[in-house]
Amino acid sequence: MVAARDDGPLSGKRVLITGGSRGLGAATAVRLAGMGAEVLVTYRQRAEEAAAVVEACTALTPGARAEPLDLLAEESVRALFEQLTDRGELLDVVIANAAATAFKPLLELKLHQIDKTFAITVRHFLLLTQLAFPLLQPRGGRIVAISGADTVGYIPGHGLLAAAKSSLETLVRYLACELGPLGVTAVGVLPGYIDTESIRLMAGPYHDKLQAAERLTHPLRTAATPEDASEAVALVCLPEARWLNGQIVQNDGGGLYAYMARFGHAWAMVPDEAIGSTAARPDSTDAPMLRPEGAPAPPTGD
Repeated sequence: MVAARDDGPLSGKRVLITGGSRGLGAATAVRLAGMGAEVLVTYRQRAEEAAAVVEACTALTPGARAEPLDLLAEESVRALFEQLTDRGELLDVVIANAAATAFKPLLELKLHQIDKTFAITVRHFLLLTQLAFPLLQPRGGRIVAISGADTVGYIPGHGLLAAAKSSLETLVRYLACELGPLGVTAVGVLPGYIDTESIRLMAGPYHDKLQAAERLTHPLRTAATPEDASEAVALVCLPEARWLNGQIVQNDGGGLYAYMARFGHAWAMVPDEAIGSTAARPDSTDAPMLRPEGAPAPPTGD
């Protein structure tokens, strides 16, 4: 749990987070509350989980609350911002975190699944931005959009979401150019692996193996939790992150860049009997690419 601070770096700031009832959204809400922000989390169906997040946030900074929001329904998006406007509540940051899709090969997707994914990630993200802008501009606010690792690398079943998130990243760059002169900035955050409910569902019975592989091969030797990933999201909410305007910040601890070496480690872990040969073991000193951290380097011959 993040400790509360009366003089936190976000004291006096109000932050709206879509999809804030679980996962990265919930972890970010609690972290920002610990930094002094008044947090508004939205949810579509998980009212009890959203209430638990609000309770955790309120214990750190008063004023947190949950608001129902269906990003598939234009009237729901408009109603939320009408309420905020009627109450005279300005915003400092809007974090577009909510997402939904069908994890299927592209040839198996139905039109309604395509429409739903783009409605949440693109269509209503832009509507959200349009409606939030009047509440952000007076306070020099910021839009933070959460992208995903599937835009920079192939993940089976992620083609549709990757296409939508790639569009989201393009919108962030354009918004940075269009809104920057008006005092509002836009930043994207691209997390790597995060051990969330979605990952557990996608990995199914292989989840434990996937998590173990992260811990064994990630440059930080850990499998990132939502709390870990929330660190960078919180950082880009700070006023001092203004010059990240238009950037898509990779929040992966070096894990995505290291995937070639990580693939090598995974390859070396395949049992010899699976390929019918005597392969070098991963602790072999004659395979620098696969040598475990801390093992002595082989002689160079010089």
